Amino acid sequence: MNADSSATPLASFEAKWSAAYLEFGLALKFDSGRERAEHSAFACVVFEIEHAAFGIREAQPAAIKLQWWAEEFARVGKDEARHPLTQALATRIRESAVPMRQWQEAIVGAFAQRDPEPAADIATLLDSYARLYAPVGAIESALFGTNGAAIARVLTVTRALRESAALSEALRDGKLPLPLDLLARHRLARGELATASAARTNALREWFGALGRELSPLLTREAARAQPLGVLRAAMAGAEAARSRQAASASEPLAVMKTALEGLSVPVLWSAWRAARRSRA
Repeated sequence: MNADSSATPLASFEAKWSAAYLEFGLALKFDSGRERAEHSAFACVVFEIEHAAFGIREAQPAAIKLQWWAEEFARVGKDEARHPLTQALATRIRESAVPMRQWQEAIVGAFAQRDPEPAADIATLLDSYARLYAPVGAIESALFGTNGAAIARVLTVTRALRESAALSEALRDGKLPLPLDLLARHRLARGELATASAARTNALREWFGALGRELSPLLTREAARAQPLGVLRAAMAGAEAARSRQAASASEPLAVMKTALEGLSVPVLWSAWRAARRSRA
């Protein structure tokens, strides 16, 4: 994180974001321009909504938090923002004229994550996460001129990776973060996912490899020009692609993915740095 970030009103929110996404601090080093605070503020807003959608177990507190954000987005357009993050974004939001419909769609998409149905295949699973991240990508594109579809893809794949890494917790909460066709190919029943086995290991290797391949086309030099992600999302995509490769080739893919999410190994650090640098260029 930049040396002066602790002095800004956004510091506490950036600290929460960077604790969950370790490449965030690295990416900020490439984002030192006048828009840095706005880029950071929007990423932190998304993180707050994600926390309500995925991180709060109890339904009522999650619903209250999401409803509060829905009201806050309506207030921003009237120059009545209350939250430090939306206050930092208020001018940008007004100037970009983001339709209120897109903010509402993001909140509706967040509510949809609370009780998801099992997905038949990878496309269906990513589409379910995209109910939140497609409108988020569209908003980010309107605010900063990035590619909304590419950003939505990065965020949906990132969510799929992280929900899969928290497999035990997901199963405990009645969620299935792996598609049904993957389980069928490896002759796994849903109940068997809670226990380590050769079949589960092979399924997770295949799954992490498939998710990594969803990100790879976004990380080429040509894609950086044609589908700009911005440095924060580019660093995220680079880091998650590297983590996916590590897990897909590991003898213990779930353990490797969990460990990779807790620290920046050299391959992950390098991939995030290269993606951020390319995006900045």
